[in-house]
Amino acid sequence: MKKPTIRTFTPISAVAAVFGLAASSANAQNVFTANFPASWAGTGTVVTDQGTPSNTGAMTGSTRNYSTTAVPSWAAAGTGSLDLPSRTAGGIKVTPDQLLNNAAVLSAGGFTYNIDFLWNGTDSTQFTHIQKLIDYAGTESLQLVTTASGTATLEMTMNASDNSTVGNEQVVASTTINQNTWYDVSMRFNVSGQVGSDPVGIASLLIDTTGSNPTLVSAGSGMKGQYGDDYNRPIAIGEFGYGVSTSLIGLAGDIYSAQILLGAIPEPSTVALGALGGFAALLLRRRKS
Repeated sequence: MKKPTIRTFTPISAVAAVFGLAASSANAQNVFTANFPASWAGTGTVVTDQGTPSNTGAMTGSTRNYSTTAVPSWAAAGTGSLDLPSRTAGGIKVTPDQLLNNAAVLSAGGFTYNIDFLWNGTDSTQFTHIQKLIDYAGTESLQLVTTASGTATLEMTMNASDNSTVGNEQVVASTTINQNTWYDVSMRFNVSGQVGSDPVGIASLLIDTTGSNPTLVSAGSGMKGQYGDDYNRPIAIGEFGYGVSTSLIGLAGDIYSAQILLGAIPEPSTVALGALGGFAALLLRRRKS
């Protein structure tokens, strides 16, 4: 698996003040919401969507567990987490396929990944050290690139290709995290236009360690090509979005909650767009070249 390269990355501190930090929940549409034990309590393979309308979730793997001890400091009484002790332990597959297809993303104005997770420090030497947190069809991914030194890169990748046989994966936002630390993360893709049938816009990465106040740490331009839609694959939580029962490229750690939304995310101001380098124009020029 080829490691994607960072095509666009701009430090975000100069524009954080003008970026909307709160997700627009009023217009958001649930794709899948998982929390524990309401969604899954350690037995069987059915993972119950806690959102409306609901989609189908299925647990994969055989060494995943339900834990009441591996939880973040902000965990509510009586709740637990999905414990994934190794990168092949398992995860959740969400069907039907193509739930984040281009037409749906354009219509909704964007999409959002939210997850509370802990990485246990295990370095994955296979698949170029990647561990998936939330993954659409193997393309649009919130993922880790691990090391053996106790740190990992948390990154959002998008695939701008319209050719299902040739990928064009790009890192659009990233930051560094530490092992054995709980993080509350939100990745938001805000559509600002389109090239053909492909949504273009800005991906913003927000992160927090208290469960109450995510802070914008990174942003970058993104284009969502047809690559993932052509594959007819599921969304995956804690692993790679491939197949129904296969467990690949998974997180070694714990997931307290996870959520995928289709919804219009507040657009950055004109000042922010300027500071971030006129992404839509750059993407259009790149697509034409």
